[in-house]
Amino acid sequence: MEYLAIFSSVNLVNQLKSRFKRDGRYFDMIRAPHGLSPGGCGFALRFSEEDLLLIKQAIEEQKIPLNGIYREAISVNGSKSYLPLE
Repeated sequence: MEYLAIFSSVNLVNQLKSRFKRDGRYFDMIRAPHGLSPGGCGFALRFSEEDLLLIKQAIEEQKIPLNGIYREAISVNGSKSYLPLE
């Protein structure tokens, strides 16, 4: 299962990615889906369920402003929807 952590800027995602890169861990950064980002110009860190706690802890430790975390759901016809975690 895939998750997206939504941020308001590319700099915030890169700050988080840099922290993990030092540990040899890599995560994808994508444009946030339009419906999940105020104004449609946010960015997201894509990660798997096994990294959920790690991502949440790093966001809290670094005090990075977060717009939300969403679980990606794929329907039978292949369309994606996003369910808020909190």
